[in-house]
Amino acid sequence: MRGTLFRLFPQAGDAYPEPEVIEVSSPAGTVGPGPSDGLLAVVDAIDKPPYDPPAFAPPYLGPVRPPAWPDQHGDFSHIPVDTQQFLQAHLYGSVRLTLDVWEKYLGRHLRWMDLEEGQRIELTPVLGWPNAQSGPGFLEMGAQVNDQGELRLFCLNLDVVAHETGHAVLFGELGTPPSGRVTADFLAFHESISDLTALLTALHFESVIAHVLGQTNGNLYVLNDMNRIGELSDTQQIRIADNLTRMSDLADLRLAADGEWIDLTGQKRNAHALAQPLTGALFDFLVDLYQDNLVAKGVIGPDLDARGWDRQEVEAAMDGLAAAFGARLSSLKGAFRAALVEARDALGRVLGAMLDQIDVEDLTYEQVARALVDGAQQVVSPRAAAMLTDNLRWRQIEPTPRPLERAVAASMLSRARQYRSGVPFAAQMGRVQAFRRIACCPPGRHHEPLHAAVLGQIIRAEHRRPV
Repeated sequence: MRGTLFRLFPQAGDAYPEPEVIEVSSPAGTVGPGPSDGLLAVVDAIDKPPYDPPAFAPPYLGPVRPPAWPDQHGDFSHIPVDTQQFLQAHLYGSVRLTLDVWEKYLGRHLRWMDLEEGQRIELTPVLGWPNAQSGPGFLEMGAQVNDQGELRLFCLNLDVVAHETGHAVLFGELGTPPSGRVTADFLAFHESISDLTALLTALHFESVIAHVLGQTNGNLYVLNDMNRIGELSDTQQIRIADNLTRMSDLADLRLAADGEWIDLTGQKRNAHALAQPLTGALFDFLVDLYQDNLVAKGVIGPDLDARGWDRQEVEAAMDGLAAAFGARLSSLKGAFRAALVEARDALGRVLGAMLDQIDVEDLTYEQVARALVDGAQQVVSPRAAAMLTDNLRWRQIEPTPRPLERAVAASMLSRARQYRSGVPFAAQMGRVQAFRRIACCPPGRHHEPLHAAVLGQIIRAEHRRPV
């Protein structure tokens, strides 16, 4: 049975003037008006302020706009772009696609620890608010005027929607630390993985892959649509994945006990800034995987293999690389595309493997790095793990050594989680806890019901989006 069709814009800006038809996993005919399904429900609220848990949280019970309806085939790809219902369908389709991407890389269905039984995630397409956020049981989009004076709706910006959906996935899968154990690295980790969620989701659009390769002549070291996160116009983006930030550049940034960020440099940096070293390391890893694939396929020779070069060497050789790559791209487009898709999926599998290994309580970047490297070793190759380690170390993120008993426990837990699909939550948790006891591993993941007050602190701390 085929999935449900939507028309989605892969990014903001003039490079993608028309939406692309995308098929999501929900079988045709199973998505109802809204759009809505068993997990997601668009609620196009009228004049609703943004949620602020615990004082103001779902469900929304006020007035709403008329919902989008499917056509006779169960699809939403027929809705005209210039209607309110297109905004509703675009938000739902973007969220569902992002969830599909995560489930593909996890190899299982997502868990939603922050939802009560029967509760759905409420999607609000338009708020009079220059931001976007996700939290327990909701995801809502505002709007912002870009540097060209144009109003950009975040519900039409796949990068922003996928980023916020990434937060929702992390909350649902990992829960949240108890009060007093929320670290700066935890908030930055949330931002980084959410940025990578946006990047990987965008790379599931054929138009994005074609445009990125054409824009760069196949040389991904060039600034391109793939590494501009949350693009607002052709010249303005919220963050850039291909950055040079290292941990030492952020030594003057810390998180206070009340959840406020203190930046001694006066730059008003926050979790988004602290996320940059991890995001940059993972983007560099993606490019390394891509280069590795090009060499393995015989597309480029040793003289064009930039793996192991430092950034100064890459910059110095950029013109020559562009010309040489361009000559090959014209005749080997299929091989370049395959190399990028394989690199995309390898990075995605590493993130999926990492998610099953980390503990959000007192989380550090070093622990995240260890889980990432272990994941690369398990689901890609030892060579990939070594490349990722080098990229993390350049960013001054050192994978922490893992005691033997922790390594054994992580392996057993990963194996246990293969059986989650279709198993009641209580049974899943009993099995996981049994594996922890067998491995003599202290409890890692926080499985208590989420406290709205703690989530409110996290949301306020992490969603001061730089503009």
